Amino acid sequence: MTGEPHDQRRASSGKSAALLAYEAGDEAAPTLLAAALEAEPYDGAMLIAHAASLLRTGEPQPFDHMESVLARSPDWVDGHKALARLKAEAQIGNPLATLEAALQKLPKHPGLWMAYLTLLGSAGRHAEAAERTARLRKEIADLPELRLVEARHRGFAGEIEAAQRLLADLPSHLPELGFERARCAMRLGDFARASELIEVVVGKDPDDIGAWALAELCWRATDNPRHQWLCPNDELFSQRDLDLSKADLAKLADCLRALHVTGSAPLGQSVKGGTQTHGNLRLREDPAIAHLFERIDKALNEYARSLPKLDTSHPLASLTTKTPKISASWSILLHSGGRHVPHLHDGGRISSAAHIAIPDDMKAGEGALELGLPPEDIPMELGPLARFTPKPGHLVLFPSFVYHSTSRFGDGERLTVAFDAA
Repeated sequence: MTGEPHDQRRASSGKSAALLAYEAGDEAAPTLLAAALEAEPYDGAMLIAHAASLLRTGEPQPFDHMESVLARSPDWVDGHKALARLKAEAQIGNPLATLEAALQKLPKHPGLWMAYLTLLGSAGRHAEAAERTARLRKEIADLPELRLVEARHRGFAGEIEAAQRLLADLPSHLPELGFERARCAMRLGDFARASELIEVVVGKDPDDIGAWALAELCWRATDNPRHQWLCPNDELFSQRDLDLSKADLAKLADCLRALHVTGSAPLGQSVKGGTQTHGNLRLREDPAIAHLFERIDKALNEYARSLPKLDTSHPLASLTTKTPKISASWSILLHSGGRHVPHLHDGGRISSAAHIAIPDDMKAGEGALELGLPPEDIPMELGPLARFTPKPGHLVLFPSFVYHSTSRFGDGERLTVAFDAA
C-alpha cells in the first residue's frame, strides 16, 4: 500500500482545517490551530495564524508562544516579520524587539538584516535603515546588493543625491536597479530620463505593476503619446452601484466593524488614522459578506467586459478575454481625519474601493477617492486622473497601475472593502 501514513494524513487534514477556519474568521480557529500545532509544533504558517487569531479574539498575551519559538529559533525570518507586523497593529511594545534580539545572537545573518531593514522602511524609518545599511557595508562587506538597498532607503528619506551616487556604478544585472534609477530620476525632476529607464523595465517584465505605475506618471508628465495607449479613455475608471439596500449596508457595516480589532494600521500600508482587517475577507463565513461579494463579482465581470480593445502588450489586455478572479480582499476603517496616502496594490491588475459607510455630514471634496496623484516621495505637479465621491453601496474599479489615495474628512468613520483581482 502506497501513500502517506495515516497519522501524517490526519495531521495534514488538521492543518488545512485549522488554516481555513482562520481565514474564514471562525471563532474556533485558535482552538483548531492549537490542536494542529501539537502534531506540527514548528509549522510556520500555523504559528503565525495562531498568534493572529489570538490577537483577533482579544487574548491578553497573544504573542507569548510565538516569541518563545523565535527565542529557540532566532533564524526564522518569516516569523520575525510576521510578529513585528502583528505587534505594530496591536500597539504592544517595540514591534522590532524580538528581531533585534535575534540580530544580537546572529549579527551576520543576511536574511535577518534584510527583514530588519525592510521593516524599518515599512515603519517610515528610512533614514535609520539607510544608516544601518551603510554600517553593514563597512562592517561585513561592501556588496552591490547592499548599495542598492541603501540607495532605496536614501531616496525615500529625501537624500536623493546620495541615492543617485550609490546607484551610479552598480552592475546592470542587479534586479530592480532600473526601477530604482527611474524613481531616482523622477525625484530629481528628470522625467525624460526616467521614461527611458522605465520603458526598459516594463519591456523586460510586463507584469511589473510598480513599473507601469511609474510609466503612467512619467508619460503623463511629459505628454508622451504612450500615455493615451496606457489610459485610452475614462472606462478604465468606473463607479458602479452594487444594488445593496440600506438594510444590507447596515448589516454589512456592523459585521465589518466587529472585525476591526487592532489598534493601528499594518506596517507599510497606506492607512493613516485607521485600521485594516486580517486575512482574505471573502473567505469569511458571514451571509452579509457573502452577499457583498456576489454583487462585487457581477460588477467586476461587467467592468472587464466593458474595457476597450487593448493591445496585447497592455497590462490589462488579459482581462478582456477571461473572467477576473479576486486574489485578496480586506476592509479598511478610517476614523476622523483619516486618509490613504498615494499607494499601489501590485497583487493584481484591477484595484477597488467599495464604500460601505461614510459620515452623514461629509463636506464636498472630503473623503474622496483620488486616482493618479503621485506618491509622496516623488515631487510632481500632477492632478488626479479621476476623483470619485464616496457613495455607500457603490464600487469604484480602476487599473492597479494607477496610484490611488483619499482626501481627509472630518468627524465620523469611512468604512470600505477593497480587493485585488486579475
